[in-house]
Amino acid sequence: MQDHGAYLRERLEDLYREIQSSRMEGVPILNPALTVAAFGFEPFEDYHLGVLLTPWFMNLMLVPQQQEHFAETAPKVGDKLQIALPAGRVEFITGYEAGFGHSLSCSLFSPVFEFEDQDAAAETALAALAEVLSSGAEAEDEDADMRGIWEGRAPRPDPDPETEPEPGPEKDPPTAPAAVSRRDFLRGGGAGLKAEEGA
Repeated sequence: MQDHGAYLRERLEDLYREIQSSRMEGVPILNPALTVAAFGFEPFEDYHLGVLLTPWFMNLMLVPQQQEHFAETAPKVGDKLQIALPAGRVEFITGYEAGFGHSLSCSLFSPVFEFEDQDAAAETALAALAEVLSSGAEAEDEDADMRGIWEGRAPRPDPDPETEPEPGPEKDPPTAPAAVSRRDFLRGGGAGLKAEEGA
């Protein structure tokens, strides 16, 4: 049985390598440290969801599973759609490439000069993909661990109730100031996600 995610990743990589060598040739916004790479593109409702990295952008993308059906009612190229993801509603722009079909894109980074190498960009792409697929308590736990890492602390293991007594009211630690969550970081720290919490 064919792995459709791998097939889509290969098609997108071939397409955007060709675009890089033709339409983007000589354009000064390319980051020479990066190459075209696709991440994810596994089924999500009526789409395949993934992240596409190129030397000039990083986009969250949705590719319709049924291109012919989507084309019958597809909005015009450039029109915006609100799509509900586990992390909230995200605004996508409709696109079309001859020989490939329709896709929906949400810009995460454009251009992509902040990435020093392919590994750093790939790590960010995978983190963004995991973020939009997370929700609820799972996302809150990840945010807490990520805040600790940014502050130079390793994630704290779960307390052992036999060796660590529960603090009394007089020993409760003071409330910490609000910190930027990983989700907010992905939206504000160069990311273009426009999601609504709790949607």
